[in-house]
Amino acid sequence: MGEDLESLNLKELQQLEQQLESSLKDIRSRKNQLMHESISELQKKERSLQEENKVLQKELVEKQKAQAAQQDQTQPQTSSSSSSFMLRDAPPAADTSKHPAAIGVRAEDVAVQPQIPLRTALPLWMVSHING
Repeated sequence: MGEDLESLNLKELQQLEQQLESSLKDIRSRKNQLMHESISELQKKERSLQEENKVLQKELVEKQKAQAAQQDQTQPQTSSSSSSFMLRDAPPAADTSKHPAAIGVRAEDVAVQPQIPLRTALPLWMVSHING
């Protein structure tokens, strides 16, 4: 291509230079336009994702609150239901041989730890914290 330029005079070279500069300007302009469009589209996606993230965070907080409330509601029920299991599986009250007063120990000094047999319907994680 450089050899073809030898035959051109100064005016033709200047016109060619202007065409090249104009073409480069158009290319850069188009490139900038595409970049701005891309940036704009990415910003819209970012805003959309941020909004979706906020919604998901709210849902997560609500589910955590609901789960905590459900746990609060089930804990009293669990303790009452576990006590019914303890009553059902406890030895008869007539057996006084193991009563603290019968063996000379004050009731305040005895730590009562209910023993729940493994055959109950309680999950293991509930049984482990009741048995100590």
